[in-house]
Amino acid sequence: MLTYDDALNLNYYKKTSFSGWSKPIRFLIQKDTLEDETTVFHAWVWPEPYVFELTDNDLKVDFTAPFTEEGKIQVVDWINSQQESYQKTNHFL
Repeated sequence: MLTYDDALNLNYYKKTSFSGWSKPIRFLIQKDTLEDETTVFHAWVWPEPYVFELTDNDLKVDFTAPFTEEGKIQVVDWINSQQESYQKTNHFL
């Protein structure tokens, strides 16, 4: 399971994205700016073994949350819930 500390601090996302895996899924978290200039966390999960770019978009599930500490917590909780769901049912929520 991904922990809040694993997900690093907000300053990290101002420069780059964060990707990793937690069997049996992989994830990517990045900062995005929406059309209305709102800044958000954008996260994806997909089944192993492939990297983001080599995975069919139909296998990816995404989530957005505000670009705040609370939003980071929401993203981590969402990734963990997706991992649990995938482990039990072999598909995401």
